[in-house]
Amino acid sequence: MTTPEYAPEDIRRALWENNSAPNGLLRNARAEELVTAAESTGDRDLLRQALFGLIRAYEYSTERGRMLVPFARLMQEWDRDPSAFDAADSHTFHWMFKWVTSGMLTLPEIPLATMEQWLVEMERRYRVAGFTERAVRQAEFELADDTGDTGRAARAFAAWTAAERDPMANCHACELNDQGAYWLSQGQDDKALRTWAPVLDGSSSCMEEPHRVLAKSLLPLVRTGRPDEARANHLRGYRMARGNESLLPSIGLHLEFCALTGNEGRGLELLSEHASHLASDGNPWARLEFFTGTLVLLRRLLALGVGDRPAVAYDGRLRTVRELHDLMDAEAVAIAARFDERNGSDVVSGRLKLRLEREPLLAALPLGVRAARLTTPSPAPTGDVPHGATGGATHGVPGGATRVAERDGLPELVAEARELRAQGHPRASVVWDRIDALVAAAGGEATDPLLAADLLDHRALRAGRADEDGARELFEEVVTAYRAAGEPSRAALAELRLVSAAAREGAEPHEIRDLLATASASAQALDLDDPMRTRRMATAALTRIKVDAMLRHAEDGHRSPADRDGHGDARLATDLSGFIEQFAQFADGAAGGVEDLLAEADEMRADLAWRAGDGETADALLALAAQRTLAAGRPWDAAEPLARRARLLMRLGRLTEAEEAARAALTHGAELVAAHELGSIRLTLAEVLYQQEGKEAEAVEHALEAAHWFDAAGDFAGAGAYARLALAQALGETGRAAEAAEVLESALPDLLEHGDEQAVRARDTLARNLRALGDQRGAAEQYLLAADVAKGWERPGPQAHFATLAAECLSTAGLRDEAVAAYERAVELWRNVGDPVPLARALRSLAWLEAHRGDAEVAGEYMAKALAAVEGEGDALLVERARTWAQTAELLLDGLAEEDDHAEKDEGDDEEQDEEDRSGEENRSGESQGGEGDAGAALVRREAVTLLERAGAAFAALGTDGLDERVRCAMRAAWTERALGQGDAATARLRALSAEVAAMDTDEASRVLEYLERMLEQFDPAA
Repeated sequence: MTTPEYAPEDIRRALWENNSAPNGLLRNARAEELVTAAESTGDRDLLRQALFGLIRAYEYSTERGRMLVPFARLMQEWDRDPSAFDAADSHTFHWMFKWVTSGMLTLPEIPLATMEQWLVEMERRYRVAGFTERAVRQAEFELADDTGDTGRAARAFAAWTAAERDPMANCHACELNDQGAYWLSQGQDDKALRTWAPVLDGSSSCMEEPHRVLAKSLLPLVRTGRPDEARANHLRGYRMARGNESLLPSIGLHLEFCALTGNEGRGLELLSEHASHLASDGNPWARLEFFTGTLVLLRRLLALGVGDRPAVAYDGRLRTVRELHDLMDAEAVAIAARFDERNGSDVVSGRLKLRLEREPLLAALPLGVRAARLTTPSPAPTGDVPHGATGGATHGVPGGATRVAERDGLPELVAEARELRAQGHPRASVVWDRIDALVAAAGGEATDPLLAADLLDHRALRAGRADEDGARELFEEVVTAYRAAGEPSRAALAELRLVSAAAREGAEPHEIRDLLATASASAQALDLDDPMRTRRMATAALTRIKVDAMLRHAEDGHRSPADRDGHGDARLATDLSGFIEQFAQFADGAAGGVEDLLAEADEMRADLAWRAGDGETADALLALAAQRTLAAGRPWDAAEPLARRARLLMRLGRLTEAEEAARAALTHGAELVAAHELGSIRLTLAEVLYQQEGKEAEAVEHALEAAHWFDAAGDFAGAGAYARLALAQALGETGRAAEAAEVLESALPDLLEHGDEQAVRARDTLARNLRALGDQRGAAEQYLLAADVAKGWERPGPQAHFATLAAECLSTAGLRDEAVAAYERAVELWRNVGDPVPLARALRSLAWLEAHRGDAEVAGEYMAKALAAVEGEGDALLVERARTWAQTAELLLDGLAEEDDHAEKDEGDDEEQDEEDRSGEENRSGESQGGEGDAGAALVRREAVTLLERAGAAFAALGTDGLDERVRCAMRAAWTERALGQGDAATARLRALSAEVAAMDTDEASRVLEYLERMLEQFDPAA
């Protein structure tokens, strides 16, 4: 195979392009090809540049070890003729010497003796070149630290950090990375974090920082009690490191962090994104670091009992967690053994073992991102007790002695559960879960009939809340069991629950009414002395109202619109009012009370009022419902009406009251245990806070908690996705765009299923955060997708808005053709909307894009269209006319500047011709054209001054609101007059404006006046 021939200029261009290419094997291969091509030219300078490019490509990939050969060739070039290296090349050569020296450490096949020789050679060459020992001592420290020579490492570290920084010292961010890592290895988390602080806060950065330090900081932050910072660094840092093969060690640290903070599902997803690197050949040290993080995660998954779960593909086929662990473990041990053999110690294997044996730091650290949920299998019968009959989380029971002790305390637990149930306390279900587990562990059935009925009731309730099939049959069994146990009151309640279960399962209306009649009769038939009789009757009455409303609604749904009653809400409101009137007198007297039932009726009435458009009445009823439950000593029941009231007040724009209600809901809901309820309250408070200026940071905290609780409830795609959207919005408003984008990208597939409005909101939020991160292409894509969704909406305004934003992003990204197309689309949409202001702005943007593409005529046409669009009365239109005049003037003047640049270039080219070429007719023609050009330029400048004066007068009519733009117009006009040789007129213009501004008595005017006076000094130093 022959190497294609390249011209030297083509090779230089290719070298420049490859230096900007993404890191990886393709860049490396191209760099190798260019070295061969450069060598074939015989140009020694070109060969040096190609070798530099190849070494640089290797450094930022997994093939660092391969730089030794090209660097040896570079050394030959240096030793042959150092004078051939200019100052920049000399610096690069010595700088790369560090890369080679440290790169040897990552290759176990390089003997220690060779590395020591290179260190000596590095020190000699640096001394000859006049550099300090700082970089040399750092290289010595790395050698000693990696090989386990702790004494030498400590001495070298001290010498390194004490030596003077010079041009060969690593960048400050990289040095801080390594120094912090040293303190971390000494067990000094706090000192490591203090050392890394300038990198973590953005004060010091480089190509790979803060990427690496963010990853290294994760576990120390958790260990020192700063989990919020760890979460933020993970979300931000992983986004920076993702897909960069030179940062695989950092990816390993992110995997380890997920494994040790209860985010194993997230870790498995991250591993899948980098699975291709598991089997790739590359730098052994980088592979070992990546494998170590992977193994920490896999060991944790094995501990969770999901070893048979599919993990990722490796060596040609999909592997389970257990299979992948065994393969990776053998590979990591083998790599570590190679390093140990080279080093003559067991340091590398010891460090591997230490990391693999780490225990989880936190049971769960909510990250806010959507992650796969790990399904825990059924526990072994001898070790774990299932959490309830439906499976789910497991609780360990360490041994038989403990199980017997808990069994002996069963009567106390049952008494506690019944007391909590009587209070309506949400924790009752938790205690019943525990009792159910203990009974199951002891043999599976309760011998006490009443306890057996209670446990059956508990299981039926759980099935009913989960909308499981068979809940109706369970409640039928509960009724029978309570009657057999001599508990008619509990049986009556079970009958009422049976009615609701039958309705949920789609029973026929007549069947539901028959069940309701039976249940109501059972409540009525309770002994007059039964303390729960009134409560059961009230429950029956409220159930009847709900069932009647439900059945009426269902029956109306099957009628034609003409035959529908239309009075359902009014009838329901009457029924609820009658219920409250009937039972309010028993609220205090009945055992167990009926306040919670009255509160439930008030909430239903509030719904009716809100549907009728009566927000004030709805608010009052929700407040009353909360008051009833608080007065009855059931604060947990107040949480729901308070949260609903907060949402209502937020819609009414009463944000201060909404916040008070949401905070009260959070306080009173402290004893709730249902994850979905906890998530809903947190989300409500987050939304209320987000609507208020300056409270976005606290909104982040509550939205994060909401997402965590919805995930715990298994509602990832529903409320959980919405909570992540709220979280991303709040993160974005607090300047944490990377975290916001990471959270929202994880939730986007779910949010796109929530309807067009939510899809557009999600894409808009993601685009804004991508734009803040500088990802203009990604932002443009999201805006265009949002515009496509909004295309079918009745109002074209949103579609036009998103098309404009997409165009702005495309223009900023330098994609001018695509930006022009997007702006043209936006122009048509704004015409349909009939809003002249954004239409004019889009037309002006098109004008600038066409001007940059060299078509001044089309640019002028667009400016004329923009001016025509904003003809009419009103300040808003006047502002846009003024801006159009001003920008038209800028276009004219910018065109002159470009012509001058071309003229200078042409003149420079002419100077390269010989005297004969420059003395003929062609030169005389050029002079003539130049004279005409000067006259034409003067005409353009005078036109620009006229336009700027017109714009300035319009801005003047706006008073102080237009002052800044007026001053800019005046300044540009003055500079243009200077170019026309009218310096006195320019100075007079600024003096007149300065005097006018001085008469304005405002802070803004004072600031502008100072600026004008500085400008006047430039125009007239004598002033």
